[in-house]
Amino acid sequence: MTKLRFLGAVFALTVFTMTGNADTWSKRTKVTFSGPVQIPGPNTQTGVVTLPAGTYIFRLMDSPSNRRIVQVTNLRGDHVYSTILALNDYRLNASSKTVMYFTESKTGTPPPIKAWFYPGDNFGQRFVYPKPQAEQIAAVVQQPVPSHTVTVVEKTKIVEVPVYIETPAKQETAYKPEELAKADATDTAGVDGEAVKEEAPAAKLPKTASSLQLTGFLGALLLAGSFLLRRAALQGK
Repeated sequence: MTKLRFLGAVFALTVFTMTGNADTWSKRTKVTFSGPVQIPGPNTQTGVVTLPAGTYIFRLMDSPSNRRIVQVTNLRGDHVYSTILALNDYRLNASSKTVMYFTESKTGTPPPIKAWFYPGDNFGQRFVYPKPQAEQIAAVVQQPVPSHTVTVVEKTKIVEVPVYIETPAKQETAYKPEELAKADATDTAGVDGEAVKEEAPAAKLPKTASSLQLTGFLGALLLAGSFLLRRAALQGK
């Protein structure tokens, strides 16, 4: 019976792990803004997209090869507001706001979003703005802002473009995460979000592959379980 319990525990742990991974695969987060905010919009003429007050979904794109592309949609997910190039970001306090703003000093201008963290995570995504907009934001908020010069962010293609930092003094320097730490320590504006469960995307098999490998694995698992059950039954006699 001990072996049976062990087998059941292993199976339950496997199912639990698979379910947990599915829930957090895209880091899907529901965020409600009480006022308008700005996000990078490289596919627009202005370089930014203004989101009116309302509820939105932030999620990582379903690309195993590139986990630095963020998509912002409406609540139903049928309208994409922007596809954003991002950088890996880190914060010391996981209980801080889910979406962080740049502290805005220009009256009447929606605050640009600085970074997004899945609720409870220390690691998140820092938004990279097109260079002209990054220069403007840096001058207004008096903080360094990451920038890029790519014209279109592909949804699933690996994007490897140079990232720089635009300074308040209108200088461009090489990107160094430590240069952003000082401003981050005092810039605490933002809003909380709610984690939304979402199934992991199904793995795509190569054209020459099939489901035989999965079938074989399941068959082997069933055979092993049958063997343990029979052995336990014989020992119990």
